[in-house]
Amino acid sequence: MIYTILVHSPSGFQPSQGEMTLPEWFAGSSEEAEFLRLVLDHVSDCLVAVDTAGTIVLINEPYCRLLGGEADDFLGRHITDVVGPQTKLHFVARGIGTHVGYPLEVRGHKLVTKQVPVHRDGQIIGAVGLALFSDYDALKKTYSRISKAELAIPRRPSPWQSKFSLDDIVGTGELMASYRNAIQVAAAYELPVMICGETGAGKELAAHAIHSLSDKHAGPFVWVNCASIPGELIEAELFGYEGGAFTGARSHGKPGKFELAAGGVLFLDEIGDMALALQGSLLRVLQVNEIVRVGGTNPVSIDLRIVCATNKPLLDLVRTGRFREDLYHRLNVLPINVPPLRARDDLLYLAERLLAHIAERLGKPMPKLTAQDRKLLLGHTWPGNVRELENVLTRMIITDTLSISAVTPSLSSAPPDTTTSLKRTIQYQTNAEIQAALKQTQGNKSRAAELLGISRAHFYRLLKEQNAK
Repeated sequence: MIYTILVHSPSGFQPSQGEMTLPEWFAGSSEEAEFLRLVLDHVSDCLVAVDTAGTIVLINEPYCRLLGGEADDFLGRHITDVVGPQTKLHFVARGIGTHVGYPLEVRGHKLVTKQVPVHRDGQIIGAVGLALFSDYDALKKTYSRISKAELAIPRRPSPWQSKFSLDDIVGTGELMASYRNAIQVAAAYELPVMICGETGAGKELAAHAIHSLSDKHAGPFVWVNCASIPGELIEAELFGYEGGAFTGARSHGKPGKFELAAGGVLFLDEIGDMALALQGSLLRVLQVNEIVRVGGTNPVSIDLRIVCATNKPLLDLVRTGRFREDLYHRLNVLPINVPPLRARDDLLYLAERLLAHIAERLGKPMPKLTAQDRKLLLGHTWPGNVRELENVLTRMIITDTLSISAVTPSLSSAPPDTTTSLKRTIQYQTNAEIQAALKQTQGNKSRAAELLGISRAHFYRLLKEQNAK
């Protein structure tokens, strides 16, 4: 069956002298026009084209049937009014990106689409959107016919990749099991994650694990340390810049970390050190999923997941006005607390595993821990956490020293400072976070514990210790 293709001619599609307009071409009776109509109706179930203003100028009958109307009902209208705000076709028509394999739901129908710009004489004059697959079932059937060998098309590896997985988080006991479970829960949902923990506890390792477990594992894992970039450069680093936006800028501009992370995860480390002015810009990005390059005028749509980390008590920063409360609640959807080393009951097990790993990496024999070594390890407060422990064990292996006390005399078995310990414990799981979780779950303690990423037993202990109700 051949469907009629109806078009509307906007200013963006005006021809040069001697050129035939699109309406004239499609309405013509030539064999070429008839063949083109036939091709368009059979190559794709649905097809629509817009000009640079996002106005629909062409639509085929299969798409009209899907939308529940006639072509005259849709021609001349903005694409978002007809399809919905989730389409990106009006951005593509302005030269902002190209979307292949883009999922789109129209009137309850899930489509897999391709949205590409239309060029003439080197200028973009509009965009075309077509359904690669009319539904997800068709997509699955197509891929089921292709062998794994055929799908294994070599691709240039991205320099931005996660390097660790959940298996790299070593530990035993209830606390570590609860911690790993929290990572798995967070990875399952495309929501912002806030990783809190002390220096050296393994926050970045958790971020890598979340990416490798998530649906976006095939996409890039882009990281940026908010504390290591000067305040005047961080905005350009995150959002990119247009050519000539400032002195020293590249002539062709540069994409920022948000654009580089498209389709994957952006890891914002040390988020607590982000300047207040930039916090407002980040909040807007999270609200509208768009960025504007420094010196740019057009918004750029982004599709990525945000994972943050901090070694600072953000609630304290909120109370003192150094961190925006609205941004805190926007980012703290799935909180994960990395346990400090002194709170873990598997320190000796971890030390043995680290010794074996370091010795193998350095090509050295693995030393054995003496009773005195174990006593020192268990008595130290470990302010540098796992990173400090790894450094101590590395020095022990490199110097061929058989005793930790000989290689690290400063390692003390003195009891931990109770004031510092209490402060860090409050940072690790504050009473305010417990109350917020209870409020969000309407007092359901089991769901509140799951939301915080801890076991019910651990949650009840915190309630008792902090007298939270």
